[in-house]
Amino acid sequence: MTYNEFRLSSKDGTVIYAYSWIPDKPIAAIQISHGAVEHALRYEDFAKYLADNDFAVYANDHRGHGKTAGSPENVAYLGEKSGGFLQAVEDMHLLTERIKSDNPGLPVFLLGHSMGSLMSRVYASKYGGELSGLVLTGTGRVSPALIAVVRGLAKTIMAFYGRRHKSPLCHKLVFGTLNRPFGGETGSEFICSDDAVVKAYAADKYCGNTATAAFIDELLFGTRAAFKKGTFQNTPKDLPLFIGAGEFDAMGGAGLKEVKKDVADYRKAGMVDFEFHIYEGMRHEILNEKNKQRVYQDILTWLKKRTAKA
Repeated sequence: MTYNEFRLSSKDGTVIYAYSWIPDKPIAAIQISHGAVEHALRYEDFAKYLADNDFAVYANDHRGHGKTAGSPENVAYLGEKSGGFLQAVEDMHLLTERIKSDNPGLPVFLLGHSMGSLMSRVYASKYGGELSGLVLTGTGRVSPALIAVVRGLAKTIMAFYGRRHKSPLCHKLVFGTLNRPFGGETGSEFICSDDAVVKAYAADKYCGNTATAAFIDELLFGTRAAFKKGTFQNTPKDLPLFIGAGEFDAMGGAGLKEVKKDVADYRKAGMVDFEFHIYEGMRHEILNEKNKQRVYQDILTWLKKRTAKA
């Protein structure tokens, strides 16, 4: 396996940092889209697992995240203008084009987690015809009324303090709400039941940073875009889809009712190759849980089967 770091130039001039894990003879490629206030290298263990099983793996740090952010102070800030969420989706497409250039003729799959799953859902509604399959973990939705209220608050804060203002209130309304069922010292216990993972996340200067009001506004815009009727309808009906959710994933809602709405809407839209897996005892980051090898194996089995059909 060969590991590489490289950069892409976005349409608006933003430099996007990206990473790849390439086996000697890949049978397919998978692109990973990470979640909010984290970064792509948190997926390295999973990437190496896939590469060891002959999948070329690519991932980028979204704008306002990881090395693309440039420094911890810039984490959770997508840019001077609105539209950062959709620009990040376009950044993902730049990476897809790079993957196809590097691996001509190979099937390309997309895996999105949390915010990355929302981006991937919007992505699939626009570029799904270029994919051989879509994997979503840690996905879900929020009520439109609540989105409107919190976005209104975020816009008010921006009007008074500017787009770069970090807002503990907005951060708490989103991430604090997710952590409420679990409590704990770090405020990030919602991600995983493995204390070592939570502590590593809390110690990472590019993870869990207090979000700007502008980022919360963009994140909730993207959340709403991901469950609009057109997003489901415009996703190719023959695109294979795998959704994995931890039993206690707060983003999925109590009893996973919110992610189950997503499942119902995809099925209503006519998806013909669709699997939904619930992982008992797990929280938001099923790829980082104590029993993550079970999730790894399920996704690998699913990918291999769809690769054979592609």
